Amino acid sequence: MVVVGAMGGWPPADFGKEMIASFQKSMTFATFSADTVSAPDQRAALADLFAAADRGEVKAVVHEVLPLAQAAEAHQKMEAGEVFGRIALTHD
Repeated sequence: MVVVGAMGGWPPADFGKEMIASFQKSMTFATFSADTVSAPDQRAALADLFAAADRGEVKAVVHEVLPLAQAAEAHQKMEAGEVFGRIALTHD
């Protein structure tokens, strides 16, 4: 899990709590704190990330595509931990 641009109380303190608990059950788990990286290095990494996105090198993992009418179902699947990546909602 990578969070870029966390500030102003976002993400909340319990963000990813259930996912991290699952990772802790695995054979390996590593953590990284951006507090150990200088502000100029953080800005450079973020600029590199956005440049890669502009070049089309960053791809989202889409678990499923559902119509907007099934948004509630999408939330239920996410809350149940059935989703790896994102669910994309389409407007008909």
